[in-house]
Amino acid sequence: MPYLRLSSLPLDEATKRYLADALTATVLDVLSTEKPEWTSIHFTAFEPGDFAIAGRLVSDGGIVDTHLEISAPGVDEKSWFALRNRLTDVVVEALGIPDSDRWHVNVKLNQYDPHSFAMAGNAADELEDLDEAGEREASSGAWWLRPAALLGFAVGAYVGYRWFVDRVGPRSEVDTAPPEPAVSVSN
Repeated sequence: MPYLRLSSLPLDEATKRYLADALTATVLDVLSTEKPEWTSIHFTAFEPGDFAIAGRLVSDGGIVDTHLEISAPGVDEKSWFALRNRLTDVVVEALGIPDSDRWHVNVKLNQYDPHSFAMAGNAADELEDLDEAGEREASSGAWWLRPAALLGFAVGAYVGYRWFVDRVGPRSEVDTAPPEPAVSVSN
């Protein structure tokens, strides 16, 4: 589940769309076991007055750096070499950075254990097992069992609710014992 965060000066929508497509394609080409729907890109813009390098704000003439962080599990050395070079190429091309300033594009890898990242409460290393189980269930012809069980539960809950409301609701009648006759005491 690759997650990329690009920190740069503000970008226009067309550049973001291009980068989203090109960065995703590059990551999926290098990390072929990953899925496009599990690949996220977060654009983080900063203003020239919010970034300094060598003690000078970019707004005061400091040279801006562009940072790309990628968080992904199980990136081996060969894949890391390919990622850092190819992702740098994509950013340099998209932002029109001259080759002489290529050194101002930084790529950082944050590797993580797939068990330490979760989606919908499931650890990343368990998602493929869930996917395979779902595919087996769908291909077994029993795809209708889960929806039927949920429908049965919903109907049962509704009927139970209606029964309860009829018994306890504002129109309900309560059985009570008749009042005791008044006892008169005579002397």
